[in-house]
Formats: sequence, structure tokens, C-alpha cells
Amino acid sequence: MTFHIEENDQNMSSTLPEISTSNTEPNKPLSNDTAQKVPINTKPKNLANTDNNGNNNNKNNPEQLRRLVMVTGDKGGVGKSTFARGLAQTYINNAVKFVGLDADNSNPHLIRFYEKHANIQRLDISNSDKLDEFVDNLKELVYPKPKESGENQESQSLILLETPSQFMPTLKILITEMGFLGVVNDKCKMRVTIVVVISTIIDCINQLLELYSFCGDNVDYVIVKNLFYGEAEQFTFYDNSQEIKKIQQQLKAKDRSFTSITMPKLAKKSYDYLDVKNLTFKQGLEQDEYPSVFGRIFSWLNNFQGQIKPIKDLFGIDKILTE
Repeated sequence: MTFHIEENDQNMSSTLPEISTSNTEPNKPLSNDTAQKVPINTKPKNLANTDNNGNNNNKNNPEQLRRLVMVTGDKGGVGKSTFARGLAQTYINNAVKFVGLDADNSNPHLIRFYEKHANIQRLDISNSDKLDEFVDNLKELVYPKPKESGENQESQSLILLETPSQFMPTLKILITEMGFLGVVNDKCKMRVTIVVVISTIIDCINQLLELYSFCGDNVDYVIVKNLFYGEAEQFTFYDNSQEIKKIQQQLKAKDRSFTSITMPKLAKKSYDYLDVKNLTFKQGLEQDEYPSVFGRIFSWLNNFQGQIKPIKDLFGIDKILTE
């Protein structure tokens, strides 16, 4: 597996209407015996100097914004693909160069909607050999070897990875067998943000707690409340969880981020229109067939970017341009 590197289509940012930024709100797991033999909590080195809100304090660090952003959500249909698409569109709108890796082979939304508009690659992580290949190619993206002609290839500093459903056992294997998070940080000099999209059900919280049990303070966390499943105040299992509050305090003490945002609900007609026609969010703005679709998508992107802006560094964004 080799990731093909090509230039992003940055022209998409030039015609987007002005967007305000008001903040509206299987791998089989290893057995316990095996896991105990492997150092799980490999502490990353060379961490970018960021505060607890994800803001960079050391602006002279050339690696300050290098990020691997992993969009997860182990419950199928929770909305992680929609969030990944919204983030990809935000990168494009703000002229942020990135490489997208779509590992959701059963429902590859990044490939389907954005392959022609950005550097999006299909990723196979179905077995141990493919997992190793992924890690090696990740380093090759960050530190590419010169071409046979001697010409240098461009280094990539931002990777957006959309993971498949039920990815947690695979991630646990990566961490327990090779200390994945430490390897990414030490060998790629890349900080990791894990985005966890949740609904209002208790299973999402249980899975989040399980994720933290083996990722610990080695990553920054962004929890996304998908408002398709209810209003923000209806996420009571998350808001009232004492375990979550304890984790937030632990990470604050370690200068790690654990923050929550919301993802707005997109009206069914507009969502289905994009889905049937395989349109990006920007193409939904450009169509003239349905003014209602334009209005809904414009408002959705406004809201989405408003959520991203206060923690933009956690997503590898230096500056929001569409203000």
C-alpha cells in the first residue's frame, strides 16, 4: 500500500460565501495476558507546546501544527462520516493542505464525496501487515524520500483519518503491539487528536471510557455531540458522567485537551440531496435547483466552522480564513 500524493484543489475556497464563526454550540483485541507484556502507556515525546484548549504557545516551533486527526465513533451510523466530510470541507475552505485517509471500506464517504476535490486516499487496515504498512507510509508522508530524479517531494503535516466502525479493537492492537501513539509522535513528530462522535445513548459513553483506558493522556480528545440525535442538553449520559469529569481533570493536569463540541443537524432533504448526487458541501452551495438546500447547507457550515474555530489547533488549522 502506497499513498499517492497529489496537490489539493485549493480553488474551492475562493467562491464560498462568507461564513460567520459564532460559536453555537476487527481485529480481535489482545488478551489481558498478552497486553500486560507490552508497554501500553508509551508516553509520546517531542510534544507540541499547546495549552489545555489546544492553542499553541510556542509559535516558533515548526512542528507545532503537525497533526494526525482520527475521526472515530464505534457505533455505526453515529455520524463520524458526516463530521469527517465537514472537516475536509473546512480544510479546503481555509486553504489548509491535508491528506485524507479513508479506512471505512464499507462506506467510504471521504472517497465518495471528496476524492476529486482533495488528496483523499483509500486505506486498508484489515490485518496486521496492513497496519504495519499504514504506520510506515504515515512516516513516508511526513518525511518523504526524494524521487528517483533527485527532486524532493513535499512533506505532509496534516493527516485526516476516517476510521471504520468497530475500529477500537484495531486501535488497541496498534497501541499494545507497537506503541502506536508514541511511534507517531516520536518518529513522525506528530501530535494526535482523536475525534469521538457520540449520540445520546449510554453505549457511546462506555466506548469512550474504553478508548481512554488504552489511549490515556497520549492524545488530545474532541468529543462531538451529534445533534441529529437530540438537543445539546439531552446528552445527559455524557454531561453527568463522573468518570468523564475525572478524565477531564486528569488530562488538564497533563496539559492535554478533552473538550466537547456539537455537530449541527442537517435537514433530511438537504442531506439526501447531497447523498444522492454525491455532492460536497460546497457543491451543495453552488447548485441552483433548491434554494432551501443552499440555505440549510450554508447555515450548517456556519455552525460547523463556529464549533471548530475555538479549538482549530487541535485540527491542525493555523488560521480561519472564511470569517
